[in-house]
Amino acid sequence: MIELSIVVPTCNRAPLLRQCIETITRGTRCEHEIIVVDGASTDGTQEIVRALQPMLGDRMTYIREQKRAGFVRAANRGFAAARGFAMCWINDDARPLPGALDRGVDQLRSAPNDVGFIAMFHKWHSSKNIAYQCSSAGETYSLCHVRGTLYCNFPMGRREVWDRLQYLDERFTFCGADPDLSLAAWHAGYRVEPAWGVCIDHDEHEDDRRTQDQSRMHEDNRRLFDKWCLPPRNPLWNEFDPERPCTLRGIASLERLVA
Repeated sequence: MIELSIVVPTCNRAPLLRQCIETITRGTRCEHEIIVVDGASTDGTQEIVRALQPMLGDRMTYIREQKRAGFVRAANRGFAAARGFAMCWINDDARPLPGALDRGVDQLRSAPNDVGFIAMFHKWHSSKNIAYQCSSAGETYSLCHVRGTLYCNFPMGRREVWDRLQYLDERFTFCGADPDLSLAAWHAGYRVEPAWGVCIDHDEHEDDRRTQDQSRMHEDNRRLFDKWCLPPRNPLWNEFDPERPCTLRGIASLERLVA
């Protein structure tokens, strides 16, 4: 039985993809599968996948898009093909610390049914919007909040939760997709919990693909705050309260979202 499906969207970053997959396979003991969704790469991505296939056998699935459709659609294609008890995504420039994903699966298996996702700690480039922090080997890893509500940059959840929430909202490009998914979980009556000890190194390498998507970041943010009823922005202090990790008031008018 596959315990964890790990979706890795990628495009033209073959060396990073190799490092990501090798890190996952070396540091993960639970029965897992890796689903690579390739956004029509023109570098050596296909060759990297072929070289790594013998190590994973039928636990490696490769999906190649005819034309790059972006992170959100690529991730959703991976989730639709997944077979595991739990599912998550890992960016191609991210590397889970040894044993991290195993601890995440263990936490999910023992979590109450109202836990929708566990939020995996990651490197965060800013001092803003931090909800929790932990350290490992002298490095600091964070979880973030959106106006007082805890969300997952890297969520891990049971398959039935992902299916119920219908994966990522494809009206987002990339930066609004993960808070939106977490807000959808809170709205559906689930909780998001910190995944203590589950840490991911994340480099956020810049490239032409990321630069092109970055221009749509502000549009993603506008759609996020149009969709959800969250408190006004507080510029004076960090408004996250661990005793009340959700300030979401509900869903706004979906009709305001532009397809």
